[in-house]
Amino acid sequence: MPVRRPAIRQPRWQRRPDARPEEILAAAQVVFGEQGFAGARLEELARRAGVSKGTLYLYFDSKETLFREMVRARIVPAVAAGEEFVCAYQGPARDLLVELVRRMWDTIRHPAMASITRLVQSELQNFPELARFYFDEVILRGRRLLQSVLDRGVASGEFRPDLHQFACRGLPHLMVFSAQTQCFFHAMDPELLTDDQVLEGILDLFLRGVEARPAAGPVT
Repeated sequence: MPVRRPAIRQPRWQRRPDARPEEILAAAQVVFGEQGFAGARLEELARRAGVSKGTLYLYFDSKETLFREMVRARIVPAVAAGEEFVCAYQGPARDLLVELVRRMWDTIRHPAMASITRLVQSELQNFPELARFYFDEVILRGRRLLQSVLDRGVASGEFRPDLHQFACRGLPHLMVFSAQTQCFFHAMDPELLTDDQVLEGILDLFLRGVEARPAAGPVT
């Protein structure tokens, strides 16, 4: 009588090889945000992604490469989407600016993104090549995108000329700081504003600064 061998049970779920880079990049965004660049350990990144350290090296040869690819995959697309939106938009520059600021706020306010901007501000000066990469890929592109909208409004007479093109620098600074306050100090603030209130305040303050004829009523 032949011996019956127990059937080999196949795992109910198997990781697709082509999914691994995305899972590693998602884990990298979290770990870099939590631990900073210098403090992030590749062993922890691999553990969070559910892969071995050796597998991680199959896709990314260094922590610096992983950081760059994380930025390209998880942050730069938001800038690119903003560029496409502005290019296709037909209508008043003021309405375009309001919608762009809302989209920027949704991105910057996300806790994972707020953690990365905190890392950029506090740590990347110690890594000049990464700082230059982030500045060119994210900060400078975002600044030029915002300036293109302001230029459109100046040309249409909706916005006043901007001294030294400071507005396209000042608005991201205001939004980043506000997002970090909302993310990291909300439990300590006895007069905490909601995210919607913060956004309304940013729009009100900024639009009154750039409009050729500031509106008399609240910004909507």
